[in-house]
Amino acid sequence: MDSATAKHVGARLLGEVEEGSLEELLDSLRVNLTSGPSNNVRPDIPIPALANIAARYHKATQSTPPPVLSVSGRYLPLLYHLISTLIAEPHNYTVVVVDAESRFDITRLVCSSPSNNTGNSSYPAQLPDLRHVYVYRPARGQDQVRAAVAAAGEWMLYGAHGSRAREWWGTVVIGGGSGVSVKGDVNAGWKGWLRVEREEVAGFPAGVSVEEALRDRNKRQEVVDDAGWVAGSRVGSYVWRDN
Repeated sequence: MDSATAKHVGARLLGEVEEGSLEELLDSLRVNLTSGPSNNVRPDIPIPALANIAARYHKATQSTPPPVLSVSGRYLPLLYHLISTLIAEPHNYTVVVVDAESRFDITRLVCSSPSNNTGNSSYPAQLPDLRHVYVYRPARGQDQVRAAVAAAGEWMLYGAHGSRAREWWGTVVIGGGSGVSVKGDVNAGWKGWLRVEREEVAGFPAGVSVEEALRDRNKRQEVVDDAGWVAGSRVGSYVWRDN
């Protein structure tokens, strides 16, 4: 967006929010100043299979786009996978995380050998990319989380932070409760339409003896350790692996 267009958008928005809230202004600004998403879901999810599930869900339920994802179950691995992808090449986004549960570990975004720092397809972020993830840890409660989301949005739009050269993708809210008043682009908590669990590993076949089970124990443990993660919903599932 060039400077003339940006000034026009800014002037129009300011004229529209005389009686609007700061949160409504931030929503409008980000919708107008970010690039258009695919599949009519905003913001864009740069993982095609996951983006397709989100698009199908919103179409099936006729729900408004935000939040793009509402995640439950063992959601942290999915958040690490998604955020690592967002902040890494070639996307180079900036992401805000509002973590009311104090469980988000930013170092998990980099899954690589210290000797080469090459990353992998599931967690491609490099150490310098971590500077573009802004983590807020408010007290529990919807009022506190909502205030943190608004403050983080204001900081990203107007603050003198080190990510001005990057596009702000959006906000991930962890433990914000189920109320619609807490607006994140990704909401993670006890309730959500996309549930994350470990990939199921088949048990021993019927009729296997104890001796056979013991003999194959190490091989089976390798299969268990190599199991991936499944983000499942009523419209489809997405599977990925840590390594």
